[in-house]
Order: sequence, then C-alpha cells, then structure tokens
Amino acid sequence: MIVLLGDTRQHELVRMLEERGWGRMWVDRRPEPYPGEPWGFDNGAFSDWTAGRPFDADAFERRLERARRTETAPYMAVLPDLVAGGLRSLDFSLSWRERIGEDEWPWYLAVQDGMHLRDVAPLLDGWFAGVFLGGTTRFKSTAPRWCALAHELGLRFHYARASTIPRVMDARAIKADSIDSSFPLWNRSRLDEFCRAAGKGEIRQARLWNPALVNLVAEEYLG
Repeated sequence: MIVLLGDTRQHELVRMLEERGWGRMWVDRRPEPYPGEPWGFDNGAFSDWTAGRPFDADAFERRLERARRTETAPYMAVLPDLVAGGLRSLDFSLSWRERIGEDEWPWYLAVQDGMHLRDVAPLLDGWFAGVFLGGTTRFKSTAPRWCALAHELGLRFHYARASTIPRVMDARAIKADSIDSSFPLWNRSRLDEFCRAAGKGEIRQARLWNPALVNLVAEEYLG
C-alpha cells in the first residue's frame, strides 16, 4: 500500500519516505518529488470546503499548469469535486474530465456522500485510473464496497484522509492501493505509531468487510 503524506519538505521525513517508497500529496506547492517518488496531485477542494469557500477553479488550473512542469507524472491526480456533494459532485467531476480531455495523467474520480455504486460504475471504464474515497467521516464506512468496485474494474483505489490509526488499518484490510494522511506530521510519536500501522503489525479485519462483498457490489450496480 502506497502512503502519501502532506507536501512536507522536511529532510528527515523525505528520507524516510524514500526509504519506504512512500510519497507526498501536493496541494498548494509546486511538486518537487524525489527520484521515483509516487507523488499525488490534489485538487484542493477539501481545503476550500473546510475554509467555507467555493471551489477555486482558477487556482486549480494555475496549480495544474505549474505541476505539469514536473519532470515525472504523478502516481495519481484527483479531479475537482464537491465535498459531500453527491450527484452534483459526480456531474462536476465529469465536466472537468471532459474539459481536461485526452491526458496521460492518471486521473481519479472522487466519490462522495450521496453517490451509489450504480451511479458511478458505468462511468469509470476508460475515463479514470482509479477511485478516490472522499466524503465525510461517516461516508468512509463505505470504503470496502468502493474498493471492491475499483478492483473489479481493474482500477486502483485510494483511501483519502486516513487520519486515524483505525482508518489506516481498515485501508490495509480491504487492500486499498494507497492512502493519504496528515496524521504523522504532527509529531514524532504520531509518525512512529503511523508507520507501525501502515507498514507492520497484524491487519485486523475491516469493520464492514465480508467474503460476499463482491457479490453485493455486483448486485448494487448491475441490479
């Protein structure tokens, strides 16, 4: 599982990331990945939402243009979305996907509260490289189904804002391909705790995981 931290430039942390093969999720700063870093490009929607302002499309396009000057393409890039926006967010993201057009970057679709598998599944093939679990804390409980859907379609799954140790463990349990988190950046004890959860130790069973999950997914988006 690939781990993306915030866009830190602290030398000790960057060395640790490089040793583990982890990367950073870049939001405001121009990406400066180490050689071979699996870096991510975030759309900034969550920052706008938490600040109580609408999505800044102009700022997104400026940051995208700047990020494209990076020598290597990102591991993942997140299309603009509307946090907790349901089907409005889906339409919004699709409009941006059309706007961006043919592109070599691996664009992910952010799923949000109010979206269902049957709404999203028919739109994924050929348009996206992965599914990005956005939404509220409550919506994170649907992670196993979105992960199963992505993998059923041959796409990657990213568990966004894995900001607690239980979320990190759930992401590992459902075999998420990647996560992002700011939890380790607060202090050294948090970093050590996070590294143990993300890279070592027993993987407890995810709360909502069950062996029949793939069948449930098929029933929901095909039924």
